[in-house]
Amino acid sequence: MSRFFFADNTVLVNFGILDRLELLGKLLNDKGRWCATVAQECDASAGVEGLGVLGKAGAVFGEPERPTPAELIDTRVLRDRMASPGDHRFAHLGEAETVAIMTRRFATSYFVTDDVGAATIAAAEGLRVLNTWDLLRALVRSGLLAREDLWTDLEALTSAGRGRPPGVYGYKSFRTWVDPA
Repeated sequence: MSRFFFADNTVLVNFGILDRLELLGKLLNDKGRWCATVAQECDASAGVEGLGVLGKAGAVFGEPERPTPAELIDTRVLRDRMASPGDHRFAHLGEAETVAIMTRRFATSYFVTDDVGAATIAAAEGLRVLNTWDLLRALVRSGLLAREDLWTDLEALTSAGRGRPPGVYGYKSFRTWVDPA
């Protein structure tokens, strides 16, 4: 069975900010997947200034996986587990749908999200979880992105309020994170 990489919109937005969607496609090598709700979220994000490149995400992730009736029920249960009081009724829907589809049909694949709550629930469901930083580091390790360019990308994401890798507070800790001994 093939292993795929199911993206959440949080990760897609980060790659959109960096204009690195094409590199992500090379890294995933035709193994990118997404669910229908994430595809819709990504289409909406493509309309945001500076994120137009996300309109090309279908070339990386293909035709969206659509949930079965049983997966729709699972999605609602998972979404309720992910939600906090006051969340919009569609909040966490893409993450929940992805986890529901993956647990039933793609259990050996990877869920790629920066949503800590969704990552925790996905891991509890037995899924492997990666985040933006894992993929960016993999781009460097695979030779698709220079370390210095990743440093620039890290600074750009930090400036955009998108966080930074755990334990990275300057260039020295960044180098250790990229190339651990």
